[in-house]
Amino acid sequence: MEDFIFIAAAAGETNTFDFEPSLFHFPSQLYMQNAQGWRWFYALHRKNKRVVASLYLNINREVARSSVQSPFGTIECSNTLPTETLYDFLVFVETSIRALGVREIIIRNPPLHYNSEKEALLQVFLFNLGYSVICAEVGATRFVTNDFALELTRMERRKLTKSKYAGLTYTLLQNENAYEVYNFIYKCRQQKGYSLSMSLDELTRAMTEFPDRYLLFGVFQGDEMIAASVTVRITSSILYIFYADHAQAYDKLSPVVLLVKGIYVYCQQHGITLLDFGTSARNGMPNFGLLNFKHRLGAKASPKLTFAKTLT
Repeated sequence: MEDFIFIAAAAGETNTFDFEPSLFHFPSQLYMQNAQGWRWFYALHRKNKRVVASLYLNINREVARSSVQSPFGTIECSNTLPTETLYDFLVFVETSIRALGVREIIIRNPPLHYNSEKEALLQVFLFNLGYSVICAEVGATRFVTNDFALELTRMERRKLTKSKYAGLTYTLLQNENAYEVYNFIYKCRQQKGYSLSMSLDELTRAMTEFPDRYLLFGVFQGDEMIAASVTVRITSSILYIFYADHAQAYDKLSPVVLLVKGIYVYCQQHGITLLDFGTSARNGMPNFGLLNFKHRLGAKASPKLTFAKTLT
C-alpha cells in the first residue's frame, strides 16, 4: 500500500497510465453518456506517478454507477498491480462514495474473457466485500488466432461456400457510410420487432469524436447491401460487434457469416486478438437461438456480470 496513493477527483483530469484504458474510460466518452455527475477514483504509483488502477462512477443522488449507457464500466488496472492493492482500492472507493452520501453502488463488468485473471480476481473481491450479482448475461467472444473457418461448424462453413457461389463480397466501409449502415440495420431490426439502443445522431456524434474507434462493415450482392455491422474498437486488442444484421430476404444465404468473417480478417490484419460478439438476451433472458449461432461461429461463452451493493 505504501507504494501507491489513492485519489478521488473530478472526471477529466489527465494522467499517464500504466495500462491501456478502454474507450469507456475516456472522459469525453463518459460525458457523451451523461453530462453530469462523474467522479474519478484512481491509484497512483508514488515513484513513477503512473495510474495503476482506475474507476469512473456517475453519481446521481444516492446511486453511483460505473456505466450509464456503455456496455460496461469497471475497475481497469495494471496487470502487475498487487492483489492486496486492488482489494484496498475497492475499499477506498466504497469509503469515498459513502462520504458523498451514496447509498448504492453498481459496477457493470465486461465479459470475463477481456482479462480472465484480473476479472476473476475482481469478482471474488466484490463478493468478499458484500456485493451481489444483479444481472448475469452470457457474452460470446472468440480469440483471433487461426483461419476463421477452422472453428466454424460444418453448417456455417457451408453458408460461407453458398456466399461465395452467390457472388457476395464483404468490405470495410468509410465513416461517411454511417447513415446508410445505420438505416439498413434499423430497418432490419424493425422487421423483426426490435429497436436500437442508439439514435443515428448519437452514433454519428460518437464516430465524429472517435473516428478511429467505430468501424463499419458491409456485405453486398452486386451494389446491394444485404448485411452490415457497426463495431467498436474497445482497446487496441479488442473489437466489439455492436450492431449486426441482414436483410430477411437473404435468410437462406445467412450473409452475417460472411460479414463476421470480414470482421475477423480485419482483426487478423490489425493486431486485434479478441472479437466480442456481445451478449445474447431478450427481455432479460437468454436468447438461445442467437447464442447458439455465435457458438457455431467459434465464439465461446463468457460471463458478463453486474454487481451492486447497498452501503449502510
